[in-house]
Amino acid sequence: MRDVNRYMRHTIPVQAEEHAASRKRSAAIFGNRFFAEVVVAVDQLSGPNDVLVTTRRVASQTALSDSLVRPVMLRLRAAGLITDLPREGGVRSTLHYQVLRGPAWAGVLAACIATINETVPAER
Repeated sequence: MRDVNRYMRHTIPVQAEEHAASRKRSAAIFGNRFFAEVVVAVDQLSGPNDVLVTTRRVASQTALSDSLVRPVMLRLRAAGLITDLPREGGVRSTLHYQVLRGPAWAGVLAACIATINETVPAER
């Protein structure tokens, strides 16, 4: 038997289940435990200048895996809340998303923030 060193391409920090209550609420309201976290992260990453975001950047921001973030991004795109831009380097290149700011985005964002803030104890 030989020793094999295995290296992961991306290191993903794993958080303790400190968000359990807000994730449970997110699942009840939006049908996905991570929906609220992803929406808030997308908004924070895009900022006031509407910077383009990627699934990888959102995953890093939320400390979730890409496979948990991607379905939420696809749901947001299907709902018309974000749009994907054409890939510049072929089908395997990075897919960038842009937030479509408007009343619908503002409403969903407000609901997501309330979902997270409602369950997180206030700092003293």
